[in-house]
Order: sequence, then C-alpha cells, then structure tokens
Amino acid sequence: MDVIREKPTSSSRDIFWKRVFVLLCAILLCLTAVQIFIVVPNPPSGMDYRVFKGAVQSLNNGEDPYSLSNVRYFVGGSLPFNYPPHTLLCFWCLQFLFVYQSIWIYYAVLVAFLAAGGYLIAITDQKPQHLFLITLLLTGFMGTFWNFQTGNKDIIFLFLFAWIFYLLMREKFWQSAIIMGLMGSFSLITLPFIAIYLVVKHSVTDRIRYILLSIGVVAVIFLITWLLTPSLFLSYIENIRGSSSPLYDESGINTPTPFLMFAALLNPTKTGITIPSLVVSLLYVGLILGTSFYVFKKNPDKPLIVYSFVILAIFMMLPRIKLYDFIIIIPSVYFLFRDYSDKVKILVLAVISLLPLGVWYHFLLDHTQPISYLTYLMYSYTQTFSLFLIFVIAFALEYYRPVSSPVSLV
Repeated sequence: MDVIREKPTSSSRDIFWKRVFVLLCAILLCLTAVQIFIVVPNPPSGMDYRVFKGAVQSLNNGEDPYSLSNVRYFVGGSLPFNYPPHTLLCFWCLQFLFVYQSIWIYYAVLVAFLAAGGYLIAITDQKPQHLFLITLLLTGFMGTFWNFQTGNKDIIFLFLFAWIFYLLMREKFWQSAIIMGLMGSFSLITLPFIAIYLVVKHSVTDRIRYILLSIGVVAVIFLITWLLTPSLFLSYIENIRGSSSPLYDESGINTPTPFLMFAALLNPTKTGITIPSLVVSLLYVGLILGTSFYVFKKNPDKPLIVYSFVILAIFMMLPRIKLYDFIIIIPSVYFLFRDYSDKVKILVLAVISLLPLGVWYHFLLDHTQPISYLTYLMYSYTQTFSLFLIFVIAFALEYYRPVSSPVSLV
C-alpha cells in the first residue's frame, strides 16, 4: 500500500520567522540599553530637565521663569523655558517627590509613565503582542533614548496618546476630547492632533463639538492662567512671539522635520523657505491627505486602523518635530502592524529601530572621517527617513489588502 505523503505545512517557516523576530527584538533592546548606558549618565544629558528645574527655582525665588538669564543663573545652560504658565504647577509639584534633587528620580517618573502608557495600549488591544509592543516602546525611532538623553517630557505625551486611544475605542469621545485639550494646553505643537475627531463615526455636528471642546479646554486654561498670573502669561506670550521656539528652524540636526529636509535637499546653500521646497511641501501634504482619505474610506468598520493612520499622518505634517517627539506615534505604529505576520513586524522594526540605531552607532564609532553632504543629511534626518518608510509600508499593506481579508493573514 502506498504511503500517502502530506504536503509540508508552513509551520516550520513560521517558527523560523518567529525566532528571527525574537532575536531581532533582543538585539534591538540590547543595543538601546547600551546606547542609554553610554550616553545618558554623561553630560550634557538632561538639558531639558535642567530647564524645568531652573524654571521652578526661578519661580520659587520670585523671578520670571521665562527669562533665559534667570534659568541660566540657577542651572546654567542656554535653553529657555517655553511652556505655558499653568504647566509650571506640574513641574513645581515634582519638587515634593525630590525630583530636582536627582535626575534619576525624574527618570523613574518617566519610566512610570512609559509603563502606564504601555499598559493602556495593551488593554486597548484585544490580543496584545507584548514583545512587539515593548520593543517598539523602547527602541522605536530611538524615541525613548532621546527622551532620556534630553530629559524631555514627551513620554508623558505617549501616555496621554495611549489614554486617548483607550477612550476612543470605548467611544468616550467627550472624555478623549478633554484629554486632547489638556495635552494641547501643555504644548501647542500637539494641537493639530485635534483633527482626529474629523474621522470619528459620528455626525458632522458631533465631530465639530469634539473639536470645539478640545479647543475650549485650551482656551479656558489659558484664560484662567491669564486671570490668575497675568505677568507670567504675558511673559509666556512674549517668549512665544520671539525667536526662542520658532515653527521653522534653520537646522534639521535637532529638528528632523520633513519640510526642513526638503529645503536641505533642494537648496543646501540657502536657509529658510524657497519656492522649490514650498512646491514639494505642498505636494507632500496633498499626498499625505490623499492617502489618509483612502484609508479612511476603506476601513469604515476598523476605527483603530483609521485613528492610528490619521495620527501618523498628522505627525508627518507637523511644522516642527523634535528628536524626542517621535515616541508619541508609537501607539499608532503598534496598532497598524500588530496583527501582521512576523515577517512584516521584522520589516517594521528594521525600518523604525534598526535603521536609526545603525546610523547612530556608525557615527558614534567613526566620526573623524569627512562625510558627503548626502551622508550628513542621512545622519541628520534618519528619523525622518524612517518615518517616510513606515508610512509607505503602512499604506502599501492597506492598499494591497483585500477588504474582506483579515489583516493577520498578510
């Protein structure tokens, strides 16, 4: 009797790619740990933390925290305090946790917010991919590293974005709009994300109400601040109107915004906005809006995919992005790719983690040799290139995925 031979299943290949995925996650986590260990304990790390500390000390001594000379007097450095006056209350309260006695206590606070954000992302998901999520949180776009290296606070924004996703998926739009407004009042650069309410599955009237609520929260907080501390509020407005925190910088090293990269590529000898860069920027914005509309129309019953893609798209159109800001789109990246195969997850991690880490280590190990202008741009805008690639991958997967096919089969 002939033995009937069964065709080999794909289980062995699945196991292979699973092992590659786990190995890549382990490598990325180790590289990030070494990166943090090398850089974070050494100066000039924690420059933004010192600004927060200097602002609080200025306030405690009856000085204007928006005066760079006052901040410099207490902590040194050359960075001004640019946040609205009501945020001083948050930074002021941190002194009772002895945060300003040791930056490591401040780092512990950031770790707590990072863990809380990860928890919210996990419970928003029905079947969380824990290893993928942890690797994205700690290694994605080098966001965690830059937050620790600069001592910035955008890990708190990660937590707030995770909270907003949690509320949106439970259709608690009013509450999410309030959180969005609170975040916008903390940093005006996050205000454009209010546009997420344009794609919620409610009437146009309700969408406008959610947007107005978020804007109203910002307006009320600013009004109360002006009434209670008019001198501080006026100092803040003067600071914003000045050149200490412009929407358009002349260098992309610390501000890897796509629009700056276009200007640097098209006209490296000049600074500022030029006609070619303006045309390319407008085409770029049109392309982002068009792809977002396509994803919105294709996924009427998948709001999490729509919310994630739109948040990513808004981030790509921000006029000013800092190195540490990239961490706030990690929830979007996770939700967009969580159900895809290990091969896709490997590609995602290679783009948003391995690429920026590889470039960083390359220049860390050999920064003495002269480099070309294109190589310099690659170093300055590595996160931007990763952003472009992940957006293209996300859209390509959505475009080629049949509407009736589950994402997990891709």
